[in-house]
Amino acid sequence: MTTLALTAGEPAGIGPELCVRIAQQAWPAAVIAVADPDLLRQRADLLGLPLALIPTGSGRPERPAPAGSLYIHEVSLATPSQPGCLDSTNAPYVLETLACAIDGCVDGRFDGMATAPVHKGIINEAGIPFTGHTEFLAERSGGHPVMMLACPGLRVALATTHLALREVAAAITPARLEKVLRVLIH
Repeated sequence: MTTLALTAGEPAGIGPELCVRIAQQAWPAAVIAVADPDLLRQRADLLGLPLALIPTGSGRPERPAPAGSLYIHEVSLATPSQPGCLDSTNAPYVLETLACAIDGCVDGRFDGMATAPVHKGIINEAGIPFTGHTEFLAERSGGHPVMMLACPGLRVALATTHLALREVAAAITPARLEKVLRVLIH
């Protein structure tokens, strides 16, 4: 059975709500929220939606969670969060959720990961250099970042990641294109 990590993203943003909404339907895979359980319960209450959180322990779930529930890998917030009220003291929490999901993919606990939006500015405001999910994932896993946008019938892979527009032309080299293509083929 496939196991997917789902990070909740910026706690003051839309990510926790998305996690609660994802929990409302049954999925063919085990979806494990990497988040603060109290944050998800708070958002479920605000939305008036049911949410049962099932601790995963150290193993992989044996079956998908039923509708209205999510498996949970607990990461604690630094400080309580309210929707729309950014707080840079929670930036380490955001990065810890990403790190847990990445590490779980690398060590085989998760087969893949999905990430809710983060706020790069508030992470940087906390004094942590951060340019984006893709670069963080690549640095943590030792890989080369390739961002792909996909929809039915179309997949677009980007040759660069978060760069200033004036830097893009110089960054697109034959060597970079070959590297991106090799990642996609693999």
